[in-house]
This record gives sequence, structure tokens and C-alpha cells, in this order.
Amino acid sequence: MKKKFYYWANDINENSGEGILGNNFLFLLKKKYPSFKMINLNRYKKRHTFFYNYIAPFLSLPYLHFYNLKGYKTSYINYLPIWNFLLILLMPQKTLLGPITGSDLKKNFLYIFFKFLGIAVLKIKYKYLLFSHEQFKKFFKYNKNIKYNFLLFNFNNKITVLKKYDFIFYLRKHNNKGNFFLIQLIDYFSKYFTIAIIGDYLDNFKNKKNIFFFGNISRSKARKIISRSKFAVGTRENLFSFFTLDCLSYYLDVFYNKNFKINKSIKTNLLHSINFDNPKKAISKVRYILSKKRKKYFYLKKENFLNYLDKS
Repeated sequence: MKKKFYYWANDINENSGEGILGNNFLFLLKKKYPSFKMINLNRYKKRHTFFYNYIAPFLSLPYLHFYNLKGYKTSYINYLPIWNFLLILLMPQKTLLGPITGSDLKKNFLYIFFKFLGIAVLKIKYKYLLFSHEQFKKFFKYNKNIKYNFLLFNFNNKITVLKKYDFIFYLRKHNNKGNFFLIQLIDYFSKYFTIAIIGDYLDNFKNKKNIFFFGNISRSKARKIISRSKFAVGTRENLFSFFTLDCLSYYLDVFYNKNFKINKSIKTNLLHSINFDNPKKAISKVRYILSKKRKKYFYLKKENFLNYLDKS
């Protein structure tokens, strides 16, 4: 009989960022524990509601504590933002944490307060941690046992194909995505170039020439459209969203928020910083990059994330 490994995953949908992150971590667990039967404790089906996003994660706690006391291996995989200090505080210490997410760019006072509480709890409670990106690296610089940039796990370059669209954008009805800035760029560049848009529909571009809207589609379909595009604009709150990573895998030039720094493990001429707070300067920078011809390259030094599981 197989040994059992109990985990709580809030999202394992292959078409969402959290879901992709969760599936990648689950893949790592299965590789580390091949003789174990993996059992998801989360039985809630309804997604993207207040209950599911903010209450359901706490329902994992009695299950994880119970199976911990029984001596089983356990893991809490996703919906683990750094601001949720209470969830981190109440989590069984022996439960293996999945990638910690969140943003260090938000200016909301309450968010900043909760973020620092989360950082304090993590420092006191855990020696080994895994982060989806490296925005919080500056707060843990004396801890050498932390792994960063799990978003880059399983990243691979693809074969490029003939291009149909000049730009591709990913839009979500969410303030963090910097939609006002993206809308301004789309409005300007659609006068001169073909634009592909995936994600939530916005009335701003109804019946506009040169704009092709594809809606919320599967990741595999999104990749097909990405592969036929030349340039992309990332999101405000994240340097390496899965949209950006898919664009880089097909050698698209990607314009990203200048507030981020590129990790030293990456060598590329595909990433271009622009000012998300100044559309005029951003447009000027994009036009300059469009005028340049060069041989593209992207090199990534792979991280061994299994080390995190070995030590935890």
C-alpha cells in the first residue's frame, strides 16, 4: 500500500497563475516522493469568490493539523500571499509551504502593515522558505536557506513561428495589473500596429481597427497567439508573470515595469524597462526599441528547487 501525502491546494487550474504555480509545486512533490499517494484535501469547487479566496484557505488548518498529528506528510501549496500573516502563523510548522507570493510595490497602508507582519512571522517560524519571485529578497538577505523565483521552474524556450501580431497584451479587471496604463498604450499603438489582447474584455476597444480580442482562453491557446506575436507588455505588479514567461519562451521582446530588477541568473536582450507611471516616456522607449534590429538571446541558469524539499 502506498504511503499518503496530504496537501491543500486552492487552485490547480492550468489556466491561472496560481494554478500553474500550484501544479509546478505539486510536480516537484511527486518527483521528491514518488512512492506516496498525493491527496488534495480541498473539496471546494467554486472559484474566484470572496469565500474561496479569503476564507477557504483557513479551512485547511484543521485538516493539516489533524494529519500532522497522525504523522503524515502535509503541504499547503497555494494562495499563500505574504500579507496573510494569520494563516502563516496558524499553519502547522511541519507542513511544507508552497511558493509564497505577494507584491512589494503596493502603497496601501493596511497592505504594507500586514506584509511586514507576514515577514516577521516567516522569519521567526521558518528557516527554509520558497518564494515565487524575489521581490522580498531584501528582507531575508541574511538567510541563505531561501529559494526564490519559483516562477521560473520548468521554463523552456520554444521554436519561433511566423508573426501575425505586432503586440500582445494580457488584461484583467484588476487594479494591480495597471490597466489604465496598458489601455493608453493599446490606444496609441493600435493606430499603427496590429494588437492581440487576451484576458478580460474591456469596452474601451469595442469595434476598434487593428485590435484582435481573444478573451479568457486556455494557456495552450494563449501560447499559440503569443507565438505569433512580436512584442508584449508585462503587468505592473510582477516582472515574471506566466504571461511574460510564455512571451519570453517564444523570444518576444517584453516591456516591463522599471521598478523591477532582473536576476543575475538571466542574460537576455529581450527585456526592456519602461516607466508605467509615465505613458509618454514609455511610448517613446517602445518606439525606440521597435526601430532596433538585433539578434535575440535568452539564457537562464536553472535553479535546483528540489533542494528546498530536501532541507525542509
